[in-house]
Amino acid sequence: MDNPKNRRCIIFAAAPVSNPERLSRFLRDGDYYIAADRGLMLADRLGIKPDCLVADFDSLKTGEGFEAPVHRLPKRKDDTDTMAAARLGLGLGFKDFLLLGASGGRLDHTFANFSVMLYLLKNGAKAVLADEQNTAQMFLPGTAYIEPVAGAFFSLLPFSGPVSGLTIRNASYEIRDYTLTPDSTLGVSNEFVGKTVEISFNQGILLIFISTD
Repeated sequence: MDNPKNRRCIIFAAAPVSNPERLSRFLRDGDYYIAADRGLMLADRLGIKPDCLVADFDSLKTGEGFEAPVHRLPKRKDDTDTMAAARLGLGLGFKDFLLLGASGGRLDHTFANFSVMLYLLKNGAKAVLADEQNTAQMFLPGTAYIEPVAGAFFSLLPFSGPVSGLTIRNASYEIRDYTLTPDSTLGVSNEFVGKTVEISFNQGILLIFISTD
């Protein structure tokens, strides 16, 4: 396998996807694919043969006939299948992750997948979650830049606590040195103005969403 640090790891999770063809735009040559249990079905719908399968087979009936390595999980475990896939990807040396099929369906699993993103982030990896209408990326304190996307909005939400020192530049709604708290929706549905958006903060964990209607 090529150096994992130069490749991206895509994890296919088990949330329902109505239009898988709208996810094809996120795929690129050289990606490494991990299917998390029923995420194998999403990979199949996208015409992808995963490089490995992580499963406890509570959703899939069997891994028989799967040609790549199968990492069988116990049915009673502390990790979700998606978290187990993330741990595997980190163990293989990947530092760039994309989660597909990780939102929608069961709300508890969607929220748990943000915890997976935080786990990856705290272990030095980039983590992005994407579906047909949205992309989400989690950030630690510092500065992030977002390129304008036609017809899209961007939203900022704090994860697990306040985000302090938040400054937004080059957007329709700008703020300076603001504290965004989990009980506020102020960060939702900001608009691009044709410039690269600059977002900086000095404390907390920030989720940045780019969404279309």
